[in-house]
Amino acid sequence: GGWICRAYLSSRNYGGKKYNGHELVHSLITLGSPHGNAPGPAFKGVEWVNREDLTSYGVRALAVGGTGYKGDSSGTLTKNSYAFCCPIGTDGSQYDGDGVTPIESALAMKQVMPDSDEMLLDDVGHFCWSDVFGGETLAPELTQFHKDGRPWYGDDDIVEKWGGWL
Repeated sequence: GGWICRAYLSSRNYGGKKYNGHELVHSLITLGSPHGNAPGPAFKGVEWVNREDLTSYGVRALAVGGTGYKGDSSGTLTKNSYAFCCPIGTDGSQYDGDGVTPIESALAMKQVMPDSDEMLLDDVGHFCWSDVFGGETLAPELTQFHKDGRPWYGDDDIVEKWGGWL
């Protein structure tokens, strides 16, 4: 959702419409959103938003990324997600991140928006996998990590960390 929010904030035409959300929104926080360009049609929208610095409109921005979920030991979903988000075309095994987005991509907004802020959260996952139907099937390792008590972006003590930026 983070890069889509950036499209909404833009004054440029996206999908046939100018949203000009920057006129209504003063701050943007993204949680584990991929902001780095990567190959393939799925990242054309990211590439589009990366052509504009929203801080020039006065919008404050914070990119939050989690670490502690290594691509080589956090399961197939993590490894494949990292491979999908990386411009280098690797298998994803050498990256670290939140289990869905590698840290390099989550914090890449700074490359386009130099006045934006970054927050790195150690041992924080992307999602509460054990709280949803199908989590054990889709992401068994991430589900187990969550069951074992590893936090995610939406846990109260983690929300206090990034929410305090507002």
